[in-house]
Amino acid sequence: MNRILIVEDNKTLAKLIAKKISNTLNYEVDVAYSMQEAKLFLSKYSYFISLLDMNLPDAPNGEIVDFALLKGQHVIVLSANIDKDFRKQMLSKSIIDYVNKRGVEDIHYIIQSIQRLEKNQEHTILLVDDSMVIRKQMKTLLENMYFKVIAVAHGEEALGMLNPKISLVLTDYNMPVMNGLELTQEIRKNYSKKELSIIALSSDENDETTALFLKNGANDYVKKPFSKEEFSCRINNAVEAMENIQIISDYEIKFDDLN
Repeated sequence: MNRILIVEDNKTLAKLIAKKISNTLNYEVDVAYSMQEAKLFLSKYSYFISLLDMNLPDAPNGEIVDFALLKGQHVIVLSANIDKDFRKQMLSKSIIDYVNKRGVEDIHYIIQSIQRLEKNQEHTILLVDDSMVIRKQMKTLLENMYFKVIAVAHGEEALGMLNPKISLVLTDYNMPVMNGLELTQEIRKNYSKKELSIIALSSDENDETTALFLKNGANDYVKKPFSKEEFSCRINNAVEAMENIQIISDYEIKFDDLN
């Protein structure tokens, strides 16, 4: 059974989160109230998600986050700190999300996030970008969200990798050999929006570029530079929309069979 680690020195809050997760999801939940206790758990188990408080008695400056990341953990940060610069600093690390501790609604958000990450394991994303640095950064980010990722350098290479198991194509616009718009047009000759989602990325300031992509079959368009949170939300929303379309399609097939 998969495990979740909660590291939170507020024992009431930690137990509440653990109870909500245990009652809703099929996970073993371990709770640590200090970095020392967390280290013992992390030396013994590997976790699907580690939910980490930033301010612990023996680690007041977020040291637990760096330690968990070094251990290869998938991390969601829990914090009462609403300072924008601090939040930005934390999001620059390889964490999945930064959640403010305000009330029960945030616990519901955490549970929904874990459920989304579970489903992400079923999806493969085809990432297309000619910049090796950007390609590597986005691949790391997507894999941290539990997606399977195939990364290629240009549109023509991407066409050769397309198959029905791919849920989403994430493509840059300006690339050699075949750019992102040309790739989008070629994909839509064989795959509809119901079968495959396309998100285009570009630093192009021309608003007509957005319209061109959307008119030629892209599901969404994201302008560079973008924040990690925006990127994650756009990707998750696109994949969730595909899942909902599939549910409706399956229902229609079953309904037709009954008639």
